[in-house]
Amino acid sequence: MRYLSQIFQPVITIPKGAKIKNTEITCKSQKLLLECGLIRPTTSGFFTILPLARRALDKLELLVNSCLERVQAQRISLPCLTSANLWEKTGRLDSVGSELFAIKDRHDKKYLLAPTHEEAIADLMSDVGPLSHKQLPLLLYQITNKYRDELRPKHGLLRAREFSMMDLYGFHSNIQCAHNTYSQVTEVYRRLFDILGLPVHRLVAPTGEMGGSLSHEWQLPALAGEDSIHICPSCSHVQRNGECEKCESETNVVQTVEVGHTFILGTKYSQPLQAKCIHPDSNSSPLIMSCYGIGITRLLAASLEALSTESQIRWPKSIAPFAAIVIGPKEGSKEWSKHGLNHIEGVARKLDGILGGDVLLDDRHTLTIGKRLLMADRIGYPHIIVCGRNSIETPPRYELYTNGRREPILGDINELMDIINGVSDTRRDRSRS
Repeated sequence: MRYLSQIFQPVITIPKGAKIKNTEITCKSQKLLLECGLIRPTTSGFFTILPLARRALDKLELLVNSCLERVQAQRISLPCLTSANLWEKTGRLDSVGSELFAIKDRHDKKYLLAPTHEEAIADLMSDVGPLSHKQLPLLLYQITNKYRDELRPKHGLLRAREFSMMDLYGFHSNIQCAHNTYSQVTEVYRRLFDILGLPVHRLVAPTGEMGGSLSHEWQLPALAGEDSIHICPSCSHVQRNGECEKCESETNVVQTVEVGHTFILGTKYSQPLQAKCIHPDSNSSPLIMSCYGIGITRLLAASLEALSTESQIRWPKSIAPFAAIVIGPKEGSKEWSKHGLNHIEGVARKLDGILGGDVLLDDRHTLTIGKRLLMADRIGYPHIIVCGRNSIETPPRYELYTNGRREPILGDINELMDIINGVSDTRRDRSRS
């Protein structure tokens, strides 16, 4: 259990048309995250992640980790600086050079703040290889900050110069192995987005400067999105453009945010960097590579774009900063005299026991219940428990606001715990199945 008064949450009010540190407010996730004290801009395209948003990102990372465990992926950490020489060898330094942050050390050696790590991971495989076919497929991933020198960073965390990303790399002895793994990871992606309750669509995409033979984008409908897809209202088929190729009906154009991208890369990186595998006949060949990305900070912001109102944050329940918040009576009220701090803390501790330490107690008792309730609803806590006028009954009864509903459920603590625990158990069962 944590106390709200101890949470570092510098809330602000942003007037319409205002700029914060030369950052234009262009979408609702950006506005809500700033106003509610979850992020803070430092300079154009860079943000400090504050405690409540950090908790949400930590939960999202744990969820991604648990999903990737299902395909035996192993977590590593690569250096954020990559030798520019590796990018020269693969030919990418010239093709994407304008988007790269580059630095030189005291010996005049050039490094890149990597936006992605295909070169670095292929160099690792070259260094430890050649790998035996018996070791394959091999899946290695990391969740780290990446960097891209965006020409015009905008929309807060949706297009920033520094961002957190999960990048997973697959190594295979042949193309069929790569396709089999690609299908398995695709199912992991579907599972992740299903747990989050997000309607993410997979579409075939050009491989672009990444190269390879196959590529898919994962697009989440959101008004702030800079991409668009066509969805058929008749058969729900999703495609890039035009008349529905499945049933020939007219399609609806929907703005989307790309939250993931997957590729079968072939030997684009393994061949120039000499990352090889040994086959059963003792011959060697370049490893067949695949890669899979999910923008962690972008996915968090995009989910708020998709689920929130203009004035209230709505989280995927599995990544809300806290699962529940408890609001006690106002200090000095009749309810406070009979159901004061000790009683309120008792309620919070009981809830904390079933929610695994994920309960927040709003201990700002000089404020009215109504004001604190509005603030809690704005932050988007999935369960809000209010110790109001019914808390002085025998037994005490409390109000439970859940899923953004206006009318509360009234019950004693055990009844409300059963309701909350039922919801929580269902969510846990979905993540385990």
